[in-house]
Amino acid sequence: MLKRRFFVQFGSSLVINVIGMLAGIVVARVGGPEVVGVIAYGTAYVSIWGFMTGLFGSGHIKLISEGQNLGNCVKTYAWLQGGSLVVYFLVVAGWFLTQKYILHYPFESTEQQIIIILALFVYVIGVIIQFNSLTFTATMHQVKSNFPDLMRQLLYHTGRIIVVLIGFKAIGLSSWSLFTGIIVLPFVFRQLRQLPVGMFDKELLKKHISFAIPIFLIVVITTLLGYSDKLMLSYFSNTTELGYYSAAYSIGGMFLLLSSVIGTIFFPLFSSLIAKNDWETVNKKIITFQEIAILFIFPFACLMAIIGGPFLVTLLGTRYERSVIPFVILLFSTFFSIVGMPYGNVISGMGRFYLGVWVNIIALVIFFISITFFLSPRFLHLGATGLAFNTLVMAIVNNLLYFFFARKYGKITFSSTNGLRYVFILFISVIIFFLVRYISTWGSFWWIIMIPCYLILMYGLLIVTGLLKHHHWMLLMAVLNVKKTTSYIKEELKIKKVDHLQ
Repeated sequence: MLKRRFFVQFGSSLVINVIGMLAGIVVARVGGPEVVGVIAYGTAYVSIWGFMTGLFGSGHIKLISEGQNLGNCVKTYAWLQGGSLVVYFLVVAGWFLTQKYILHYPFESTEQQIIIILALFVYVIGVIIQFNSLTFTATMHQVKSNFPDLMRQLLYHTGRIIVVLIGFKAIGLSSWSLFTGIIVLPFVFRQLRQLPVGMFDKELLKKHISFAIPIFLIVVITTLLGYSDKLMLSYFSNTTELGYYSAAYSIGGMFLLLSSVIGTIFFPLFSSLIAKNDWETVNKKIITFQEIAILFIFPFACLMAIIGGPFLVTLLGTRYERSVIPFVILLFSTFFSIVGMPYGNVISGMGRFYLGVWVNIIALVIFFISITFFLSPRFLHLGATGLAFNTLVMAIVNNLLYFFFARKYGKITFSSTNGLRYVFILFISVIIFFLVRYISTWGSFWWIIMIPCYLILMYGLLIVTGLLKHHHWMLLMAVLNVKKTTSYIKEELKIKKVDHLQ
């Protein structure tokens, strides 16, 4: 069943990201880096306050996964999340109005201000949809968790291609994002009515608050780490430079979808297993996931880095040549970010949220040192490339911290064979990278020929060396079994009343 949930989560995320990437390519080519940049700025502006709405989600998942009364959990969480959403809206709107009318902050344009307002309402609708997603994630009903956002993203990405092609720019794209969110809300409320009606529980409230104290610090820091870098890039440079980074991230950051899959699946699972002191299963799940990631995803990251220049320019146009280096860096930083994610879920699964606070505090200190060094005119002032380097530094730092504390406080083991696979794939890829200067003389589209050549050589060597075995292929096929996954989806959609963990 875990394979089915993983496939549903990964499959829906993959569909969304692929369609989003294709739509992003069209928007980037037609709209230009200025449009991409101003939308990214507006999103970062309202999202940096998002810690106010992220205090209770982890506690909600943990309480349900531990077997607490589902109806009471939903009722209590609804009051807490609803209150935090109202506070969030008032604070963001108040701050924007203060900047505009009291502080007279010099926004780049009227368009930028309109984008901020639209992004605020888009964010509010996103939190409501997230309420549905988190609840059904906790009950391990993955289809119900994913369905509303999948519908919304499909509508948004397919529609924004039309929007930009008929001549609308940033405001039109942001308005369409708001409209698709409104369309999906009835489906969200329909699914939520399938949940049991409980009572506001003071004991659950106390547990939420006990979780929320450390989670508050974690969410504040992770929000700063996730969005302040874009604002700082815009401050030190401009929104056009942010557009170069965002265009590279929209393609090079695809591997982050695996990060969200891991967190969504592993957090409630690890919480349940650790409560039973079943560390053997926890280690087995982590090592198995890492084998799949290293053998079937890492080679593609290396391949895309090798052909990144002509690949990105062909997709986005020559205006985005400055996005090539950030793209290559982001390929590795976003992939490395998924490696440490299971260990972060181990820490959360143990309920050591205060330990998560210390991890994030250390990361935040390193973050501000790193981003200042890469972006500030007083130092390297690398613009979009500097922001990509900062992302890479933070991915490595987070991996090391999560792994260190997961081993120190949990019974986590390490697979030396997986480490050997990393080194081998990277070594072969580096050799091929230096050979590219000769291969590139084959013609303008040498990189297309390189794709099958690289994959045949890499997987041939992995098989010959014994680093890739038959059971790895069988495991991949089991995860990607469409027939069984379809049956799982049909069974879950038949459920009219949810009253237990699946």
